Amino acid sequence: MNIIAYTYEADYHCVDCTVKRYQSGGFDKASPDYPYYIGDEVDGQGVGHDSLDSEGNYAHPLFSTDEWQEFDEGFMAENPTQYLACGDCHEVIEEYTHESRG
Repeated sequence: MNIIAYTYEADYHCVDCTVKRYQSGGFDKASPDYPYYIGDEVDGQGVGHDSLDSEGNYAHPLFSTDEWQEFDEGFMAENPTQYLACGDCHEVIEEYTHESRG
């Protein structure tokens, strides 16, 4: 089970962009230029466990075993290939192609 992305600011973000934003050290947590909190204890990627975004929500890891796809039959019929893309750099993080059973 690997971390493939993080969710914060109401979007998905790749590990590299998340690490750039939430890397430990280098930020003054009291500064108005950084309206988010960077956690002190970090995960294997270097992202703080209790890091908060600008809305006060936690930055959550998305694991390789988590669901991110839309499984509505009508949606899948029109969009058989779905992409998980980073909200910052727009790189494709993961891809899922629905295999029709009929």
